This record gives sequence, C-alpha cells and structure tokens, in this order.
Amino acid sequence: MGTKSVLFTSMLVLLFSCQQVDRNLTEGVSDPIRTESEIIITSGTPVTMADLSIEGMSCEMMCGGAIKKALASLPGVHSSMIDFSEGTDVADHAIVTYDPSQVSDAQMVEAIHKIHDGQYKVMAVKVTRQVLGEAPVDEAVESEDASQVNASLPRMLVPSIIRLLSQVLRT
Repeated sequence: MGTKSVLFTSMLVLLFSCQQVDRNLTEGVSDPIRTESEIIITSGTPVTMADLSIEGMSCEMMCGGAIKKALASLPGVHSSMIDFSEGTDVADHAIVTYDPSQVSDAQMVEAIHKIHDGQYKVMAVKVTRQVLGEAPVDEAVESEDASQVNASLPRMLVPSIIRLLSQVLRT
C-alpha cells in the first residue's frame, strides 16, 4: 500500500512539474534576439532551420514534449528536436526544420509563448537558410603562381545533421 501511494505521488509531481509558471519569465516578455545566416550548398534540397533558445523548461520529456507538440501543429514545420541541458545555466534549445513559405519563426515563437500560460520564453532565434549555388572560390588560390603546388584541401560542405536524421527516419 505504501509503495502505491509513493508511486502515485511521484506521478502527480511529474505531471504538474511542467505547469509551474515562473512569473518572472512571463512579465515583460520582449522580442527574442534574431540572427539569420545563409549556407551555400551545391546539391540536395535546401532547408531552413531555426535554433530557438528557450528558458523555462524544467524537464525534457514533459516540457520538451509540449514544445514539440506545439511546433508540430504549425503548418510547414517538418521536424523539431529538443536540446535539454539539465542542471546547467545554459538555455535549452528547440531546433526546427521548416518551410518559411508556410510558417515564420515569429509564429513558432508565438506558439511556444502560448504553452502553459507563458511558462516558456524564447530568448533568441538563429535562422539558417541553405541555398543552392556554387561553392565560393578562394581568391588566394586563384592568384597563386601556376608553378606552385597547392596542398590545401578543397572546401567541403557538410550536410545538416538534422536533414540527415530526418531522411533516415523517413526511410
């Protein structure tokens, strides 16, 4: 009988732990810091990713699950992954692959801010867009004397880990 009550109490604590709102996080919610960059890829399908830095998460399963569910409900969101660092002062992250013609990063931020009465606050958004194009040629290599041998390795573009994982999970 004692074991069942401890188990029941533990389940209740776990269930409601993500619903404790830190009022300091919701007061004075300001726009997150936004940065954007482009990466040139020479083949494949370009994707757009947003790295959302989030404060207010207390657990990976319940809080992260609520955030992933809110993001998945938005049209154009292809995948999301939660990077949760328990017990550190480092902010947690949601890394989202999405179609910017169907959803904006501002809509994703709004969806996260609406969860659990504003418990989660997006502090920063880093958008990375892949674009098809030619790899830039290093000017220093072009200006070298033809009689000299260039021993440097050519630049290689590494595919996105998220893109690779999403392709593996689809098959």
